[in-house]
Amino acid sequence: MKKIFVTAATAVIAATTLLVPGSASAQEAGALAACDPDKHVRIHVQKRGNFVDGLGGFFNCDQATTGYTIKLQVKRTIGWQDHVVRSGVWRTNQYAVTTYTCNGTKSRKWRALIKSGIGTHAWIKTSNEITVACG
Repeated sequence: MKKIFVTAATAVIAATTLLVPGSASAQEAGALAACDPDKHVRIHVQKRGNFVDGLGGFFNCDQATTGYTIKLQVKRTIGWQDHVVRSGVWRTNQYAVTTYTCNGTKSRKWRALIKSGIGTHAWIKTSNEITVACG
């Protein structure tokens, strides 16, 4: 049986690298002030050939990485239906992209949605809507 010894320094390093919902360090609170979703998050939807792309990202932000979910949504009679949901670790100054392959000629409204958070501050942001012959 192997014994594993964890030093206090190792435990602190491990704890500071995890994003734990419901806990925000002073460092995260400082990054939160510098990473305002209303100012630093870009989210948009575009048609590209037979595809609808959702693109989103944090730009010019002190926060190096954070978890995210991005998805395309199509307008239904009541609400929005999710398509092509993608989650991962989001690096600042890079777009996360999700793509839906269009079929058909019926025009529908599409938008992109991205959600993320830093510490205890969770947020959701949506793009503009576009009408695309796709479905």
